[in-house]
Amino acid sequence: MDAKTIYAVVDLETTSNQNQAGRIMQVAVAFVRNQKIINHFSTLVNPGQSIPIGIQKLTHINDAMVKKMPYFEDVAQTLHAMLSETVFVAHNVNFDLPFLNAEFERVGLTPLTNLALDTVALAQILWPTASSYRLGDLTQQLGIDHLNPHRADSDAKATGELLIAAQRKALGLPMITLQQLNDLPLALPRETKQIFAWALAENRRHPQPLANNLEVVDRLALRRFSAPSAYKQHQPELHYPKKEEEQKTLLAPDLDYRHQQARLMNKIYEHYCRTDDLSTNPGENAMVVEAPTGMGKTLGYLVPLAYLALQQGRQVVLSVPTKALQKQVNTTINQTLKSLLPFEVRGVQLKGQQNYLNLQSFKRSLVRDEGSIAMQFVKAQILVWLTETLTGDFDELNLNNVSPDFLRQLTQTANNPEASKFYQHEFVHRQLILSSQATFLVVNHAYLTRQINQITQQEKKPFLVIDEAQNLPDVVLQHSRHQVNWSSLIAQTELLQHSLTTNKNNDLQLILERLPKGHQLEKNFIESFAQLLIHLTNIQQSLYRQFILSVKMPATVGKDEYLVTSDNLTRFWVEHQNDFSQVKQLIQTLQVTLNEMMEAFIQVGTPFSISERQSLADFRYLVEKIGQTINTLQTFQDSMIDYAETSVFWLTDYHGQNGPSIQLTGALLHTKDYFKNNLYPSFLPPLMIGATLFNSAKSTYLYTRLNLDAKTAQVEKFKESFNWSKQAEMLLIEDGVVPSAPDYGNYLAKQILAILGKLSKNTLVLFTSLELMDRVYRLVTENKIYHESKMTVLAQGISGNKSKILKRLQNEKELMVFGALSFWEGIDLPKQQLELLILTRLPFEQPDTILQKVEEQQFTASKQSFFHQSTLPKATLKLRQGVGRLIRSDQDYGAIVILDSRIVHKQYGKTMLKMLPDELPSQVIPASQMVEQLVHFFDQQDLDNKDKE
Repeated sequence: MDAKTIYAVVDLETTSNQNQAGRIMQVAVAFVRNQKIINHFSTLVNPGQSIPIGIQKLTHINDAMVKKMPYFEDVAQTLHAMLSETVFVAHNVNFDLPFLNAEFERVGLTPLTNLALDTVALAQILWPTASSYRLGDLTQQLGIDHLNPHRADSDAKATGELLIAAQRKALGLPMITLQQLNDLPLALPRETKQIFAWALAENRRHPQPLANNLEVVDRLALRRFSAPSAYKQHQPELHYPKKEEEQKTLLAPDLDYRHQQARLMNKIYEHYCRTDDLSTNPGENAMVVEAPTGMGKTLGYLVPLAYLALQQGRQVVLSVPTKALQKQVNTTINQTLKSLLPFEVRGVQLKGQQNYLNLQSFKRSLVRDEGSIAMQFVKAQILVWLTETLTGDFDELNLNNVSPDFLRQLTQTANNPEASKFYQHEFVHRQLILSSQATFLVVNHAYLTRQINQITQQEKKPFLVIDEAQNLPDVVLQHSRHQVNWSSLIAQTELLQHSLTTNKNNDLQLILERLPKGHQLEKNFIESFAQLLIHLTNIQQSLYRQFILSVKMPATVGKDEYLVTSDNLTRFWVEHQNDFSQVKQLIQTLQVTLNEMMEAFIQVGTPFSISERQSLADFRYLVEKIGQTINTLQTFQDSMIDYAETSVFWLTDYHGQNGPSIQLTGALLHTKDYFKNNLYPSFLPPLMIGATLFNSAKSTYLYTRLNLDAKTAQVEKFKESFNWSKQAEMLLIEDGVVPSAPDYGNYLAKQILAILGKLSKNTLVLFTSLELMDRVYRLVTENKIYHESKMTVLAQGISGNKSKILKRLQNEKELMVFGALSFWEGIDLPKQQLELLILTRLPFEQPDTILQKVEEQQFTASKQSFFHQSTLPKATLKLRQGVGRLIRSDQDYGAIVILDSRIVHKQYGKTMLKMLPDELPSQVIPASQMVEQLVHFFDQQDLDNKDKE
């Protein structure tokens, strides 16, 4: 490749993703030379078959548009001539090139044998922090014009611009980085790797000085880091602006004064300004604030705490539910808050060491060939990322198909870190420097509950803010769950054993034959696998005989769960101590043997094939996966000792397999005294804040779960910020089918199809069951009404993952999205991104789990109602969160439909409705009137909006 090379950037729109069944219906080519688009070609093509409805909705190409267009054989000769003597480029070249070649061969032409490049792989390496590598998302992030996504002419031009951007990005990389990219045994699609060889040759021909913001340390090009200068933190004379005029002056000119936000600021300041008056007993004197969406709660607590932190010389530890929100709040501190205040504040994100790249470990990995294509690809991404990142936080990267074990290796601290050339450059070290100078330490709930000791070693107790505090207990309970699937362990061990004892000509055998002491390594593996199988089988059979076989239950399809008391499990552990000890010892032996095998593999100079390297990676992955069992077994032992009274253990017996199929699970049942003992002693009394904390006016549910003393807590509840009476309407369907009925899915599909036939508003349909969601999705998308509508229906897990679907909702119109429980909270879709919210079922947890049964037994024993003290509060909070997805700003408007008729007819439904916004208008109507009411509501909103204009 040189300055004269012509790149033919091709995009196809096809009737199917399979070239055996599909045909091309549009083809476009953008020709690039010397980093400029010099020509283009595009035509619609008559595919000779009908275009599927899903393809029509995606591409907006229908049968009528292609009816009079040329067939592929009419343009094939011209297209084939255009593409000869070019470098073929596509966004996913392994789709476009084989598909096009299949069409060429079908009409009697020879397939193309051009050099070929893939812009997906290039983008993944050159922009490793991009949120998505879909063409539409990439062009948006890079500022490339892309007017008609999923149309070949627009896509080809956009991909051409993307290729040019990639070439320029590669040319701008440091020479040492380009050299390392070329040295890596990368297996990229077709000849894509040649871009890095071309960029390196160009750099050698025209050497460029290293950029000022970079430095080279032990042959790694890194983004330069400078420690922040110290600043005065303790300023007791600092005046807090409590009065309205003072706060207006503080917020001006960029932010408006909000009465409720100002009241929140003052309440927080007043509560914490005299810390000597606050109790030192864990759980007492907490401040609990329910602050609805739209009132500006984040700045509402940041401003007073910034003043308090400097006046008292304390840090603020601020915990949020997710890493995404952690990043968002930290940005608010370092940009918005910092620009408001008359003094300096700093926010720093803190995460566990496993989140940060260790430079010495990564440097060592560059000379290791683990036999994995995916691992080498990640190394390439990291090489580029190091020229950009200041944090080394893996969450910045967009990584796919990466083994967690490999990432853990890249985060391990060296045995003698002070001797490393990277000692003063390691990212964990940088975070410690930054955190020591920070006002706010922003963490997520998982970090707060697991690594509290790393952030509380301070002279004065820090302030503690728990944002969206209702989520904190669930994080603790989820983290406490640990399980060992004995059947899966046995199957994995048998698979590894067979890979060494059955087919003597497989890739793994061929590798071992070429390794020094390979036969001894093979013998060690086989002996360890054989012994491990004996002890794993003994444990599983003993569990089955002792805890399952003795319990008489009718034969069922699926699975059965059996409660195991802590005392009985402890006794079983002691009785079978030899088996458990042998399992741990054998797994450790396997890990030692695997390390010896990998060292020998690295030392062999002869290159291995891609197939051999992948077989080795698969073998290594399974051995390391089995190795994780040691930690889980230790967790079981700790739980039986440290949390015997609050832990629950159970066995799951899966049917339909030969012999026992057993899984052992353990988890905390509740958070009783957990926070009192493990969290609160390290801080001042906490500030608990969130948009939906309470499930009823008098319930103690929140205080119980968070170990708070309700009598001493200062509770503040703020009114709704939005004008629900004008912005929204809720329809409650009174004659809906009962959710437990067999035909409930048909009922839901019928109502959704009725809406699709008349409305084309962005819609979110919330489900509580993936199984029900899948069934309704099939019923809807196979129906004629859907085919004739303007809307496109997407479903979580079917049409893509959550982030992919949300991105489409944010950028496209006429979408209906089916989402399960993770869609009920933490989603922000303002204005036309979401206008209609449909709740298919009240969000009660699925009944009859072991945890629910044990919890219910405890409530019954204490003469309390399990439903009213646990089930209903959880569902009410979830309902409030779901309804809160609709109105996110003053400019929003939309409708809510609840299809579950229990909200109308059950007494608990009335209780749940009382916790929704007071001003939210609601109507109880039959299903037959639903669409008419929705059309009327949106017509009226459209008229009101026109009047405002």
